[in-house]
Amino acid sequence: MYEISTSLLNIEKGKESDTILKLEKARTDYFHIDVMDGKFVEKNTYKKMLEISSYIKRISNLPLDVHLMVEDVISGVEDFSAVGANIITFHLEACKNDEEVFKIINMIKENHSRVGIAIKPETPIEEVYKFLPYIHVCLVMTVEPGKGGQTLLTDMINKIETLKKYIDENELEARDRS
Repeated sequence: MYEISTSLLNIEKGKESDTILKLEKARTDYFHIDVMDGKFVEKNTYKKMLEISSYIKRISNLPLDVHLMVEDVISGVEDFSAVGANIITFHLEACKNDEEVFKIINMIKENHSRVGIAIKPETPIEEVYKFLPYIHVCLVMTVEPGKGGQTLLTDMINKIETLKKYIDENELEARDRS
């Protein structure tokens, strides 16, 4: 089964309601929220995305798919859990150690959200393996996070193939990760 998550990063101010309703009518499955803090990545969308997320939850029942590109992951989880994020994906590179990664995974689950881990293009795919049994989504960035208009880094396709092969060989897709 395939699902569609529609990014609202560049939603036009003043046309939020109309855009959200049109996307619902088009049958998008999720609203994708790109959260950037101006530290982990250059662009800062934090406040705008928090406002949009809160607004969406007031007028729509569709799930929020939140991608945190932030240094302070714990605050991001707290803020976006408060507006009802259904999926929260954070960057492995924003964490100091495995203990912090597991703390964040558990925090997201305690807030009744699905968990995703994202990795930047230069991060070896093997670094995410130990977390796969505990998460729902692995986002392999095929561009540098936080910069629009980039060309796909084609060597990321091999990384995705390697990850998919590892998941299949270890039968990770069939596990219940709630």
